[in-house]
Amino acid sequence: MSKHDAMVAYMSPKVEELAGRLLNFNVSPGEEGNISFLTNYSDKIRKKYIRVGSEKEYGFTIVITRTFSDGTDDLNLDAMNFAQEFMDWIDEQDKKKNYPDFGNKCQIKKIENLQNMPNLASVDWENMIAQYMLQCRVIYFEKER
Repeated sequence: MSKHDAMVAYMSPKVEELAGRLLNFNVSPGEEGNISFLTNYSDKIRKKYIRVGSEKEYGFTIVITRTFSDGTDDLNLDAMNFAQEFMDWIDEQDKKKNYPDFGNKCQIKKIENLQNMPNLASVDWENMIAQYMLQCRVIYFEKER
């Protein structure tokens, strides 16, 4: 199983719980209720230890698509809070040391958000849809053999 497979397996139950649908992988359709997992990088070396292995990173972005409002209702606030709750879930998983399974050669050290709140990434004014983005990473040690 690849690290991509492991991340989809790790994220999918939470996405299905929150959105009632499957996680989109490396595509972010602009439809209400979609949650997408976009890969940024994998196996990025942070530190190399000769003949032992390397500390590495797996970077990813979660994109949450929700209905948008140009009025004074709470729709946008609810969407932002929804995205923040997903970030909070990532923080909880790190505190619990509940990590994805990258296989026997890898030891996960941390999963973390790279920002303190979601970004409003895009707004589709014609369809009144907004996308909120949160960037995260997994830090892990991978044995050389």
